[in-house]
Amino acid sequence: MVPALTALAGLSQVEAMATSLGTIVLVASWNSWRYHQQGLVLWRSVVWVALGAAVCASIAGFLAPLLPEKILIGILFFVLLGLAWKTFSLGPVSAKNGEHKSTNHFVALGIGSLSGLIAGFTGIGGGGITTPLMLVTGLTQNRTAAPTSNAIMIFTAAAGTLAYALNGTCNWPQIGLIQANHSLLLATGAIVSSFIGIRLNQLIQLKTRKTILGFILLFIALRLLFQMIAH
Repeated sequence: MVPALTALAGLSQVEAMATSLGTIVLVASWNSWRYHQQGLVLWRSVVWVALGAAVCASIAGFLAPLLPEKILIGILFFVLLGLAWKTFSLGPVSAKNGEHKSTNHFVALGIGSLSGLIAGFTGIGGGGITTPLMLVTGLTQNRTAAPTSNAIMIFTAAAGTLAYALNGTCNWPQIGLIQANHSLLLATGAIVSSFIGIRLNQLIQLKTRKTILGFILLFIALRLLFQMIAH
């Protein structure tokens, strides 16, 4: 969403990040509600990971507008490049020992803090960080990892969104640095298209899906690189 908002909607990097986080709050809330109805959200893990994520996302949200746009683009570039590499090179992540264990509060806070910083400085929800880390540390099982990560993203994105909203004036549709009209439209499109995504997920093999996603991430990262050079 962040590169698309700068390229197509003409938003600055920091406005795109703020608007993206506002969208993620709505989409993650929708997903979490659906997952909660199926009993797949581990709320005991959500609490501690979300605490670290919310604090660090809000700090990053206050600091990001003070940084040069080139640095913000660079942070997003390296995060996307890392996600693209992980998508191409790694197989499915399995939970440590294949079992869920009681929540280690320090581990959970550490995972949340890292994802919160990345979310606040890039406009990404942090699910690409929390999901694998919760699996390898044994905080979740495969079946509950994505649902729990979605619930965490509600608090991560909300904290970052609040920090960005407090930076500037409120004059609808602009709330601080957030373009609320774009957030609402993006969230509506994401929720509607998610039903199509579920169907495609059943039809397309995992290897093909990973390849498509990897090239999309790589393309966006390269575009950001050219954007940095242009600055």
